[in-house]
Amino acid sequence: MRQLLVGIVLIVAAAPLSAQDDINARMKAWSTALGVTCAHCHVVDAWTDASKPTYDFAQRMHHMVDALNAGPLKGIDPITCWTCHRGQTRPARLPVAAWQSIRDQHVGEFTSPNAALAMSVYSASLGVECSHCHEPGSFTAPTKPAYGMVAKMLPIFDEIPKHFEQSRMPNTQCYMCHQGKRIPERRPK
Repeated sequence: MRQLLVGIVLIVAAAPLSAQDDINARMKAWSTALGVTCAHCHVVDAWTDASKPTYDFAQRMHHMVDALNAGPLKGIDPITCWTCHRGQTRPARLPVAAWQSIRDQHVGEFTSPNAALAMSVYSASLGVECSHCHEPGSFTAPTKPAYGMVAKMLPIFDEIPKHFEQSRMPNTQCYMCHQGKRIPERRPK
């Protein structure tokens, strides 16, 4: 009899989490990622009440993260809300001075003002030098893996707007996720 009880306890302990446990874990992760309490999106004691605008917005952001992970980011470590938000309700923006100083240091190397802006923003957003993606002396040689990664990342800029109303459309940039790091954070440290 004792062995039977031990076996039942082990089976119950090894059972998958319930759907409610999954929801609670997700809500805790979202609260941490945005630095908010549950009441930021929910009506207290009416958790499924969708009357707050932030409730709907959180749902759309959840769908956006899922779409990014299943689409442009497929095959790469998945992102989470934390990746861009890092405890803030709005993702960080690249400080103008960060990319302008890079542009000014390399002004003679760029082939056009648009290239100067794009390369300076990439460099500041990822906290890397030009040589991270480019071969010295040949900026168009696609020989480095990071150079090819840019093409994989570009569809992100098409996916993100699909999840926003026109009035809330973000000016998406690499810095939102990377925040000066080559590899974005996926979850709090």
